[in-house]
Amino acid sequence: MGKVTNNALATLISSRITEIMNQTGLSLNGLACFTDLTPGPLRSHYNKTLTITVEHVAKICRPFSIPLADFFNPKIALVIDTDNLPGLSVFKEAASAQEQNFLLKQKIGPTNEAINEELRRQRELIAYVVYASDYFTEPRTLEQMVDDFQENYKINFSTERIYSLLRKYVGREVLQRKPLPKPKCKGTISKRPFLYLKSAAETQGL
Repeated sequence: MGKVTNNALATLISSRITEIMNQTGLSLNGLACFTDLTPGPLRSHYNKTLTITVEHVAKICRPFSIPLADFFNPKIALVIDTDNLPGLSVFKEAASAQEQNFLLKQKIGPTNEAINEELRRQRELIAYVVYASDYFTEPRTLEQMVDDFQENYKINFSTERIYSLLRKYVGREVLQRKPLPKPKCKGTISKRPFLYLKSAAETQGL
């Protein structure tokens, strides 16, 4: 098949592609996928920067039952019976679902990475203050730790998060946990009124 090279025809091709997109609700990429064309060349045909083969025109026309003669006749307005194209509806639903999944991943992915990074920093800080600092040579409450870590290391904790991270060190007897006398409890932040400090053996090793 020959190529359509006339400028007037190139303009007509671009106009026809626009008509099809308007009637079907397809984007250029969607139209390319639906008609089994490559998106790049179709975009070039649309922008009138690349000549088009009749084979490509046939591919554009075939799924929409558009006669080639009508496509090339500028006096005839294209009419696509989208109600009788069940494949088009299925294609658009699948494309929409794919787009939603992509957008969801774009939103969730970075958020999860940021959360994971923050949790890692919290774990590393707790390990540091337990093993490599003298922080727990003095008894500390959970509320004190929240304030200290935020002020000194710019890392935000909840009392529940610190309690959870310290449990393994208490279990290994690296730290001791002692109940805080009720009269010394202040506020309602902590539901676990404990003091944490280095165990006797660990303190001697410092």
